[in-house]
Amino acid sequence: MGKHASGLLCCLIWLVSLCGCGVQAPDAAPTPTPATLPGRAAGIMEEETLLTVDGRDIPAWEYLYWLSLACDRARGQSDAPDWDSVKEQALMNTALYASVETLAERNGVQFTDADAATVSERWRRRCEAYGGEADYLREIARYGLDRAKAETLFRAGLLYGKLRALCREGGAFSPDAAALDALAKESGAVRVDRILSTDWDYNAAKRRAEAFFRQLNGAADQAALFSELTWEGGDHEGPRTLKDGTFDERLTQVAKALQIGQISGIIESSDGFSILRRLSPERDSLLETWLRRTVEEAARKADVEVTERYRAIDAAGFSSALEELRKTG
Repeated sequence: MGKHASGLLCCLIWLVSLCGCGVQAPDAAPTPTPATLPGRAAGIMEEETLLTVDGRDIPAWEYLYWLSLACDRARGQSDAPDWDSVKEQALMNTALYASVETLAERNGVQFTDADAATVSERWRRRCEAYGGEADYLREIARYGLDRAKAETLFRAGLLYGKLRALCREGGAFSPDAAALDALAKESGAVRVDRILSTDWDYNAAKRRAEAFFRQLNGAADQAALFSELTWEGGDHEGPRTLKDGTFDERLTQVAKALQIGQISGIIESSDGFSILRRLSPERDSLLETWLRRTVEEAARKADVEVTERYRAIDAAGFSSALEELRKTG
């Protein structure tokens, strides 16, 4: 994420000459006070542009929201947080949200009237979950949000969902098969299907499993036949991702040793004779991973320009000031 200093904030200073005229200078205009708790903790006006991400102006309130969350998390995890890392994490989160907006624009994703209605409905449900709008507003005020600001964040979440739908549909904003295969291998998730032969007669169960296996060995399309044979066996749960307790230890070890697409031999276990086929992780899960990484990569490569006001923020001091303001209001 590239960071460059922006131009210094410009101030217009009116000089009033008092030489020989007897005119007194007018009282100086009062300095505006930030309205939100994070704004007051940082001494920054909420709508002031604090940084830009790929040319997109980011108002101070948005960065301070992420900084508030990062500070809370850091204090909860350590008695001596790395405050530089906290500040950087808040910047990364800000860039991530901005990158969602940028990717949406580049891929023709529109924010429609129907989407605006969805955002309003999300606000209603969130208020309901907190016991009412007043209670929810009180909660988000701790992070410098009001309804308009919260709905701005909801909007980014909705755009992310639309990008997800777009990458599922195929086209320019979708990973190719090779990218998905690479993610599948990298994920380490073990997803399998099983043909199970079980019978009160041990020998009958074994013979049936052997017959299944012979059919698979001679099949032109093993994958299709495997799916058909699962219904002839005693396991109708279908493909599943292994978790603790899914199979006994012997079956689990065999499943983990298989390559994606590979079929096991006949495995005897407490519930009968099994033949396993290892599958790729679910496509939706892979697409979600691909999309998240695409957004993260866009954020890392984004051209981020920060102002001197941003550079002056001290995360430790901000966190302490915010906590005090939360107590005193």
